Amino acid sequence: MATSFLLADVGGTHVRLRHVSPEGEIVNELSEVGSGVGDGTIRSLMEELSEVVQRPGVVPANVPGGFRVVITSRGLSAGQADRDAIRRLAAFVHATRVTLVPDGAAAYIGCLGAKPGVVVTVGTGTIAVTVDHDGRARRLDGWGQLLGDVGSGYRVGLEGLKSACRWRDGSRGGSEMLHDDAVRAFGPVESLAEVLRPSSQLRNIARFAERVVAAAREGDVTAGQILDNAARELGELATDAAALVSDDHGLPIVIGGGFVAAVPELAERVKAWFGENSQRVPLIAPSSSALDGCHEIGAHGVPAPFETWVEEVR
Repeated sequence: MATSFLLADVGGTHVRLRHVSPEGEIVNELSEVGSGVGDGTIRSLMEELSEVVQRPGVVPANVPGGFRVVITSRGLSAGQADRDAIRRLAAFVHATRVTLVPDGAAAYIGCLGAKPGVVVTVGTGTIAVTVDHDGRARRLDGWGQLLGDVGSGYRVGLEGLKSACRWRDGSRGGSEMLHDDAVRAFGPVESLAEVLRPSSQLRNIARFAERVVAAAREGDVTAGQILDNAARELGELATDAAALVSDDHGLPIVIGGGFVAAVPELAERVKAWFGENSQRVPLIAPSSSALDGCHEIGAHGVPAPFETWVEEVR
């Protein structure tokens, strides 16, 4: 009997869920604002997914043939306790198989399949994935908020909060608009370090990026500079990645992910950076590319360059 697909993209601030029929038609799709991966464990990811899929009407009961479940998020690797959490979710949706896919790989497959190129995925975090002409895949960045994630929603939000603190100090690079936004979101900036506790700081800081974008749209110079810097960092990451694959300026470079898709001003700044600094021309991918990659894996298997990146939970 043909199998339906339940595809999930779990990020730092959103869960995206898609139900696809055996014929490849999208039956239902939702993007849910949530707490995201929280502390980064598979267990918290499953809790996030379970909360969404158990709502009435989200996942139909008794789907003929069951569901083939493919889940993508950053840095997936399941231990025994995490596997138990995955099995509980699988039992609820009557899953026939569950596959875990790193977000960079899912986005790459959704954009380019197994063809040589570069795909930079920008959400709460940032990762670049390349495939060379010998079919070898590698990643750049994806190091997390302390060590990398250049140009990401988290990085933009963090720079916005730093600017709020600088304005309070009377230092250069401060923004009164971002200061006022930070006070509305978190209370007095003097308490920011206490309010942004480790358990919540990732998603809360990343969500402040929305205020940075809004301030830039309203003409705030500092907020605009933050987006300029993010675009430069993403351009540099993409061109560094491309240089590892080929000198061919026609090599496909795709920049996507939820943050870029939601912020056209950032996408335009990235294109402008390339126009001034590189002969390469980037493509901007839709936010659905990771779910497209999950469906490709579920329907047709894992492309050869990513066979060691993907994990089956049994």
